[in-house]
Amino acid sequence: MPKAGSSTSKLLSSELLCVFCNEYEDEKRYGKLISNDGIAAHNFCLLFSSGLAQKGEDNEGLDGFLIEDILKECKRCNKLKCSFCKVKGGSIGCGNSWCKKSYHYGCGKDNGAMFTYHGNYSSYCKKHSLVQEELPAEERKTLKPVDTCYICYENLNTTISPTTILAPCCTRAWYHRQCIEDMAYSAGLHYFKCPLCNNVDEWQAEMLRIGIYIPDRDASWELVPGAYNSLLQPNLECVADVCICPQGRSEDETDGEWELIMCETCGCQAVHTQCGKLKKKDKEWLCSMCRGTASGSSKENEVPHEPETLRSENKRQSSSSNSVPPKKTRPSKSRSKKKALAKGVKTLDNYFTVTKQSSTGLTVSSDSQFNARFQDG
Repeated sequence: MPKAGSSTSKLLSSELLCVFCNEYEDEKRYGKLISNDGIAAHNFCLLFSSGLAQKGEDNEGLDGFLIEDILKECKRCNKLKCSFCKVKGGSIGCGNSWCKKSYHYGCGKDNGAMFTYHGNYSSYCKKHSLVQEELPAEERKTLKPVDTCYICYENLNTTISPTTILAPCCTRAWYHRQCIEDMAYSAGLHYFKCPLCNNVDEWQAEMLRIGIYIPDRDASWELVPGAYNSLLQPNLECVADVCICPQGRSEDETDGEWELIMCETCGCQAVHTQCGKLKKKDKEWLCSMCRGTASGSSKENEVPHEPETLRSENKRQSSSSNSVPPKKTRPSKSRSKKKALAKGVKTLDNYFTVTKQSSTGLTVSSDSQFNARFQDG
């Protein structure tokens, strides 16, 4: 199986041409242009040539493709005309065994051919290229008609075609194929994911299947030389309430009284050695925020540079909130006794007694004499 993109081969200048497609160097379109012993070829032209195998080590020939094998392949493809430009040298054949089309790599890209950048690096013409499955009719009815690419936000045709791609995950969104190719080339294998739901596994598997090239490298913005130098050299100033440095707060001399000492915990703030009254031998300093965290206090109980009026007002509010509420007074015994007595009288008014059983049956009468005696005393 061919190995893509080894960096051991020597890179060429743009003055040399590829022996297969006769084009100059264009890494984004053709891959790296590599050379050895006066022979130059694009990486993708080598990988997709139908009669070429990678028989050597990475440091031999052109990334493992031996020079004698490359010359034999050139002789073979010089007998074949490109199906699109009609010029000899079409080294790439359609992966369908019944198809007789052959073409240059660039001509195939321009005419809807598909290239699979994994496994055996096969290619298919537009007629036999692998396509995505159409959405079921029921699912098409439930989805809202969105005819906008979620990368460039321009209109597109929401049908399966060589120029459009349907997301395999989340919202089943549509994209331009060119937008996906540009995104994959910029993000690289480690950052290429669905723009909407951040799905990685399902997204990358489908993109590889339908012929999207995902370079096995870091993102392009991570490879810019010195891209993060500004983070390593923060622009700090003295944060003391009163900076006494004659040259100003941004002065930072080496091993002197006006050296800026950063907070040893967060590194976000700094103070001059003299302004912070730091010892020359032991230059350790904590900003107000980290000092409060280290001592177990929080912003609620430690306000840096709090004005005197605000401090006194906060103290007065805290004292009032912490004061003991007044105790509830209990009612006197005589008052409670009268309430109980009144309650008992009301109960006895509705009390009936049953007299002894007589010959005529049960007689029920109110015991008014008992109630009168109870009320008198």
